[in-house]
Amino acid sequence: MARVLTQSDLIFPTQSASISSALSSLKRSALSIHNRLSSITQDSKFVLSVAEAYNLPLVANERCGSWYIPPSHKSGSAYFKSTDGHTNEWTFSLRRLNYQVLELVGRESGCVIVDSTRRGKSMPDALSKTVPIWCCVINRALFPEDRHELYTSPQAVSEYEHSKIEERIEDFVKSFLEVCKPDVEDLRKKLQQPLRPVWVTQTSLIPTETPSFPHFHPVVLCTASRRVQGAEASEGGYIQGAADDHEAWAHGLTPKVFWDNANALLSTNEDEIPSLISELLEKEKGPEFTPTLVKPTSNLFISSSQNVEVEGFDLIISCTLSPLSTSNADFIKTKKYLQLQCQTNKLGSRDLRSQLQHLPSFFQQLSITFRTSILVCCPTGKDLSVGVSLAILCLFVNDDGEISNVPTGCKIDKTFIKQRLAWITTSAPMLNPSRQTLNAVNAFLMPDPREHTKPPSAIPSPITQLAYTAPEHSTPADPIKVNRTPQQIFSTLLNNTHPWTFTRTLTSALPTHPSGTVTGTAAFSPLPTTTTSPQRTPAYVYSEQGTFTTTTGLQFAARRKYIYMLKTPDDDDESSSEPYIAVYFHDEEERDGIGGLFVEMGRLQESGDGGLESGSRERHLCAEDVYGASWRFG
Repeated sequence: MARVLTQSDLIFPTQSASISSALSSLKRSALSIHNRLSSITQDSKFVLSVAEAYNLPLVANERCGSWYIPPSHKSGSAYFKSTDGHTNEWTFSLRRLNYQVLELVGRESGCVIVDSTRRGKSMPDALSKTVPIWCCVINRALFPEDRHELYTSPQAVSEYEHSKIEERIEDFVKSFLEVCKPDVEDLRKKLQQPLRPVWVTQTSLIPTETPSFPHFHPVVLCTASRRVQGAEASEGGYIQGAADDHEAWAHGLTPKVFWDNANALLSTNEDEIPSLISELLEKEKGPEFTPTLVKPTSNLFISSSQNVEVEGFDLIISCTLSPLSTSNADFIKTKKYLQLQCQTNKLGSRDLRSQLQHLPSFFQQLSITFRTSILVCCPTGKDLSVGVSLAILCLFVNDDGEISNVPTGCKIDKTFIKQRLAWITTSAPMLNPSRQTLNAVNAFLMPDPREHTKPPSAIPSPITQLAYTAPEHSTPADPIKVNRTPQQIFSTLLNNTHPWTFTRTLTSALPTHPSGTVTGTAAFSPLPTTTTSPQRTPAYVYSEQGTFTTTTGLQFAARRKYIYMLKTPDDDDESSSEPYIAVYFHDEEERDGIGGLFVEMGRLQESGDGGLESGSRERHLCAEDVYGASWRFG
């Protein structure tokens, strides 16, 4: 007699799980690093053909656009955000004026702006709406004698949306003229003719002869990738918008390093690409940060604090966890220095709100002339340092760009702050601080009387002297001062300029589990945030790779990842009143990559040799073993 069917016979749980796993595996393989780099290379050929057809220079809309342009063909960068073109959110950014594009267009009679977008759209909103809005506003502001139309792509923008955008143009023009106060005559002289957007995709007909545009400068908006209708798995390895969101897939690879080593990367097996990228990045010379002059001042500079050279500056302000150091003992006496102790990312912006209160008293005790060179720096050179510079411009700089140690007494409101911020962003478009940093500056410059603000005396005094670092091959007179707080240690993990080396000894009591030693390198990188899982606390991805050599002489490749997080009392953790470092398993199935808790670092304590040591906050079971951890910092 046949067996009666049961529910489990109908649902096929094992097979269902296998199918789901197989589909996930197929998706990951379709979105592999190799497929992304191959797709970028393929799309780049189209981009170069567009530039050749129109005989115009290539401009990358950062950051995605730079991947599609070999460095030798790149003439500049633009900063147009798709969010400024989102439906019902259309705007003309007063922070991203892109004057550098105007200069290039005027000089070359046009340009090709390159960007891309992921599956689902024919072109990014930055090209279909943000740039057209910018062109129209610039035209009406610089050439008011004519009525300049708004041009949008009929492929991507409906007539209704076009009309709604057009209703806002005059307000955008008014804000641009009143807030940014552009030098209309100078810009008009450089541009000479109005702008007009021209859209090009991989389905467009490319001209066989260079077209002529006698009445306007063409701004050719080139969408690098071809549109994919179905899933990537059906495209034979091609990925639309392959360069987008590169923090999530590139393992630190940059466009320059990619193009310098494209053949090697494309000929490497997928499993070996991450290790090759690590090798290439290690060999790549570190970035040289050239301080940027904030015009119209003649002596205020912004820079990254990484390997910063303080020699050419009289006054230095750093937004760093640790004070800047120098091996020149004379600089400690001659340089005026202020450290605003700030962490990185959002926590740094929060710290800045209180630390800025030290700025006025520091400035007012100095003697500042037009010859006093001032450097403001932070780890990135693009966020906290910009916020501090903005505060200086608002408090101590007059309309002619002259800096004094006496407050100007100007009325400070949001419009005034935007005007001063425009000085910075037009000096260097990449100097675009985060919203959190701008909020911190606004709160400092325009304090809410309803909020209780600590007086400067209630905030820990800042360091006002550069730290001394003994020159190489000499013996320091004092013991090396190690980082003393979890925040400082956490920041140091990421700021390390070279990969960490590690050695791990594994001793197993089970004959089925080999014993041996793992040696290799490890690196920390910021954990990318996702729209569905915004990151609340600073987090790094710890990635290591090495070789496991067993006691019998066998060798295996070894890789693993963890997530390091800096937990603070604000993170709804009632078990601790002070920050600590927690380590989580890395889980690729989770969208944010954060798996279960692995271990938490306990309170830091002095060790006998002047270093610091810590044990795990709690011991816990790991299978049938009791697991504990300890750390030592010297």
